Amino acid sequence: MKRLQENRIDQISKYLQAHKLDPELLPEILDHLACEAEESLWDGKPFEQIYRDMVKTADAQTLLNLSVDHQNLLAMEKSLNDIVFENRNKSYGAYDLRKGYGQTVQRSVVMGVAFFLLLVMLPQLYARLKPDPKPDDIAYIVEANPVDIKMEELPKPPPVEEEIAPAPKTVKSLTPEVLPDELVEIENLPPAIDELENAQPSTETVDGIANLDVIVPPVENVPSAKSEATGVEPKKEETFTAVEQSPQYEGGTEAMAAFLRKNLKYPRPASQAGIQGKVYVQFVVGSDGKVENAAAIKGIGFGCDEEAVRVVKMMKDWMPGKQAGIPVRVKFTLPIAFQLD
Repeated sequence: MKRLQENRIDQISKYLQAHKLDPELLPEILDHLACEAEESLWDGKPFEQIYRDMVKTADAQTLLNLSVDHQNLLAMEKSLNDIVFENRNKSYGAYDLRKGYGQTVQRSVVMGVAFFLLLVMLPQLYARLKPDPKPDDIAYIVEANPVDIKMEELPKPPPVEEEIAPAPKTVKSLTPEVLPDELVEIENLPPAIDELENAQPSTETVDGIANLDVIVPPVENVPSAKSEATGVEPKKEETFTAVEQSPQYEGGTEAMAAFLRKNLKYPRPASQAGIQGKVYVQFVVGSDGKVENAAAIKGIGFGCDEEAVRVVKMMKDWMPGKQAGIPVRVKFTLPIAFQLD
């Protein structure tokens, strides 16, 4: 099909504008007339004849009638808002609010439906993004922190009053010595026989109990005066809570962590329920390094407390704690962490 040149299309457009055709109707009428002119050119008619026929068909009255009809159609298509706000100020906001009300309601409905679907699908999305833990995903964190322990002051034993044995009555009687006359003292003369009847010879004269027989038992059969006076039994081995040198696991903290990672098993109920936390196990390290009286003093349940105590009881001998260089029994608290990756 032959195409009209730009100058001829401009000629038809100027003709339509000269007869005051409605600007909203102008593009449609121009396109219609241009198509008819192209068909006529294809039939062999010259453009001058085509233009004259077009002017006869689309005369001024016809174009005016088309404009009026178009205005009537546009008026029929006006909304209730256009009718209400006709000849009124439409720029202060109420017109825009009423005009966009339908779109606002539509967007609100779409957003509400999307939010509802998101709430429904959220559990499934969470299950896909975070599946159930596998045995290979379980990790263990072992922490060994020093525990502040206060020394217990032992009660002082009551003072022991030692019994003083009664002193026997004695008379001063020294062994005679041969001295020159100028050195002989009168007070050193031996006692008379009658003085020794109720007293014993001694280096001093003491006014004590007469006729007292003193019997001295063998030393090996004499009990300790202190223990006999107080009646205290031999003291049992004491358990300390704080010592100068704390007990240590053989090989240090790294060796203990390796032992726990090797032997500790995550209980199935705890892994299925997603339970995590720390279990505090308290036990006594004997003076020989053996682990005694292991028990969970604070736990998280679901089998984790029993598992932590079981593994602690499996530990080999520790290096015992020392007080004043002597191995002693020490109470020790070990936190064991259960954590899921």
